[in-house]
Amino acid sequence: MKLREIGEFGLIARIKKSWPASSPQVFQGIGDDAAVSSLLPGNDLVSTVDLLIEDVHFSLSWITPRQLGRKSLAVNLSDLAAMGASPRWMLISLAVPSRLEVEFIDDFFAGLKTLAEAHGVSLIGGDTSSSPDRLFISITLLGEGKKESLLYRHGAQPGDDLYVTGTLGDSILGLRLARDLKGRSSSPEERFLLERHLDPVPRLGEGKILAEKRLAGAMIDVSDGLLSDLTHICEESRVGAVVWAETIPRSKAFRALVPGPPAESWKWALQGGEDYELLFCSPPERASDLQAQAKEWPCGITRIGRIEPLAHGLVVRDEKGPVDPSELKGYDHFA
Repeated sequence: MKLREIGEFGLIARIKKSWPASSPQVFQGIGDDAAVSSLLPGNDLVSTVDLLIEDVHFSLSWITPRQLGRKSLAVNLSDLAAMGASPRWMLISLAVPSRLEVEFIDDFFAGLKTLAEAHGVSLIGGDTSSSPDRLFISITLLGEGKKESLLYRHGAQPGDDLYVTGTLGDSILGLRLARDLKGRSSSPEERFLLERHLDPVPRLGEGKILAEKRLAGAMIDVSDGLLSDLTHICEESRVGAVVWAETIPRSKAFRALVPGPPAESWKWALQGGEDYELLFCSPPERASDLQAQAKEWPCGITRIGRIEPLAHGLVVRDEKGPVDPSELKGYDHFA
């Protein structure tokens, strides 16, 4: 069915029907000029927004509508995970080209809904528009957290240990595979890397525990690459850092399929984006508490470096010594 057959308001009605109001904190959701909701007593509002553009962030030649729906929300959930916040409500804006059919939108929202329900997120509003040539997706996610528990990028202190959850570099290899497979069958290692790119897992539970138990002093999610995101922590905290390249965690699938010399595979893990793991610093005296907690997490954590005084700068060291930073550049939309 073509979108023009049901029109904009028919599409909105279709979406509203499949997303009944489910949160007692929402007083008015889809159907009015604005949504009305309330925070739990003692909590602060935490807000984030992400924009995904066809042929910039994804291609419909290698991602399904359901995968796209899940990933569109996952990238926002990861931002709230990095703050130690709990997600509550979302607003979504879509600019849709006429070549897409209603069934595509149905599948997109079906995928979106599976992840939303898993994390208690209600859809409370948004906007729709036509687009001349490509699909635009913008989700605003609203969450809440206790003022004294929320984490930021500016809390790092010299002497803190530097940790990351999970493994890094999987998503960038998954992206390469998605572009190159072209219908051929994939190996188990390839399927693992593809899933890491197409269906990332936001570390909400881990982020909330790190915040509530004060096990981290500063935190960010790894969306633009470890080096770029660590730079943000250093700039906001006015500190330096050292990263021990060989300690950067890499999955078995990554190690099996990464291009180039094995001794330099850490460069992919350092620069690749969209892993959506948590990068955080923690005081050395909390190391035993942190390690005990991390044993309960399937993703685990790895100590990869240390926060240094600002004058030391940001340094990456491999077994030969400091690495030329000009060789190590993370993702930048405008570079």
